[in-house]
Amino acid sequence: MSSFTNKNNAKNTYLIGTIFLLGSAVLTSITQVLNANKVQAFSPFAFTFISFLFTALFFIIVSIKKKGNTRKLDSASKKDYLYLNLYTALAFMCFFYALKYVEPAIVSAIEIGIGPVFALLLAKAAAPGMKTLKSDSTVAWGTLASSLLLVWATLTGRSGLHFVLSGEFILGLSASLLCGVGAVLAAQYSKKLSMKGWESSHILAHRFYFIIIASLCLAILEGHLISQLSTHFLWIVLLSFLGVLLPLYMLQVGIKYCDTFFVMVTIAFVPIFTFIFQLLDPRIGWSTTTLIGILNLTLFALLGVYLKNRRLMDTSNIT
Repeated sequence: MSSFTNKNNAKNTYLIGTIFLLGSAVLTSITQVLNANKVQAFSPFAFTFISFLFTALFFIIVSIKKKGNTRKLDSASKKDYLYLNLYTALAFMCFFYALKYVEPAIVSAIEIGIGPVFALLLAKAAAPGMKTLKSDSTVAWGTLASSLLLVWATLTGRSGLHFVLSGEFILGLSASLLCGVGAVLAAQYSKKLSMKGWESSHILAHRFYFIIIASLCLAILEGHLISQLSTHFLWIVLLSFLGVLLPLYMLQVGIKYCDTFFVMVTIAFVPIFTFIFQLLDPRIGWSTTTLIGILNLTLFALLGVYLKNRRLMDTSNIT
């Protein structure tokens, strides 16, 4: 009976995690389009600095109010927090940089496309004897193939935004790839901390130190930091709340309840939402090739969610 209860609990926690991950995907996709429009004339590093400073301060305050749940920071957790900070900075700074030069839906697709494959490779490296399910491999490699189709669309001028092939454009595509690597590694270390009993609010309070410092330094080097902040401050605060703070909290809850591979698969819903919302941006035209690639991504994401749910249903039926 206890085994049946545990399996039902596992199913329920995955359902909670999936709902939060999808909520994060919707908010992220809306703000991706808004960010892409704004960063054309505004420094992505200045935005990154303010948005993550705002987010960190918010969760630090929440964490302080939860003093009763504070745990001792041991050496292993310190190491996890250090890597979480580094990979968070890699993911988000590359992401905002890529948005300046590449269509938002393409950035999301490239980032997400390599996520499931990389997550499987990391899991295999951590447990060499573990057998990878064929269904997971199909989802992972299908997602990557869909992402590569979108890269091809971008390089051949078939995406919604037409850029002249330049060094900056190639850097934007490369940044999208690095963003995907950073996202998987950040999710992995975030999961480790959750498994050690750290609260979501505490993890979010202490995962942004490096990105805040790095983005501030880069924004200062770009120049005009104060004037840009004074001009766009209200916009930055609004998007920080809707596009960074809330989605990250919902993502963190999803990471707490779901494994890294499932998190990466579920996030693959972001590009389809982004594609829909970016149609409201007059800079971005219609691209059938982009739509086909993103629909493929979405189908593989749906397949991944379905297969995971079926496995949980099968185990819950075993008493």
